[in-house]
Amino acid sequence: MTASHALEGQSTDWLRDSEDLLVRFGLNDEDADARHRNRGAQAHMFTDARLPQLAPDRVFPNLLAVSRGAALSIQIRARSPGPLGFGFRIATGAEPVVDRLYAVQRDDPLGFRSVTVRRFQHEANLITVDLMRARLGHSHRLAALQQLWTCDIITWDVHQFLDPITAQVYTRNNRRFPPTPPAGRLDTRRGTALEAGGGAALQVNAGVVWADGSAEQTFERIQVQDEGDPDRDFFGRLRVHFFVVDPD
Repeated sequence: MTASHALEGQSTDWLRDSEDLLVRFGLNDEDADARHRNRGAQAHMFTDARLPQLAPDRVFPNLLAVSRGAALSIQIRARSPGPLGFGFRIATGAEPVVDRLYAVQRDDPLGFRSVTVRRFQHEANLITVDLMRARLGHSHRLAALQQLWTCDIITWDVHQFLDPITAQVYTRNNRRFPPTPPAGRLDTRRGTALEAGGGAALQVNAGVVWADGSAEQTFERIQVQDEGDPDRDFFGRLRVHFFVVDPD
């Protein structure tokens, strides 16, 4: 059995790319299968994390450490440049968890819209994290599994869309909602430091994003007619590494 590794990092309530994109990973408590999986599970987010015994010079800017097999809930909170909302993608190096979904509801007083994802877009499976070494075998090579070790969350601006229910087309000059009065600054203060060698240090191993179980979430539909290019015109991009917490 491969030894686990002590983790150093700064615990946080939100991972962030900038002032306009924040992401929170938590345990899925909405889907019945997820609640069963997540009994006794834990999830921790860290910034500027290190594994000093394994790779002392490597820094993981954004890291999630979670119990093996736990089902995730991913909340994206973003402030788009335009007034209509944003599109987003959640993708590993191998394939997307979410290819193109959109947040076009009313923004809050800080200009943010929030959306939560609990499943893969094109298959009704939960978003889970498994131990990388447990998936090694004839059908899963290390190089392929390493592509599932990270995911990128990308957000881009929506310029025009059709609401199929009302048959209304919304643009920058024909907004779906009137402007929201501005408010104060979002509080995203970071948590406390976690140091290797201390009593609270987590022991972790590399994890992979995995489709498993049954999810009940459904997605509403809109017809997007004009939007930014997610590969070139994104306003937010955040990369996260996944680790599994040693149960011992």
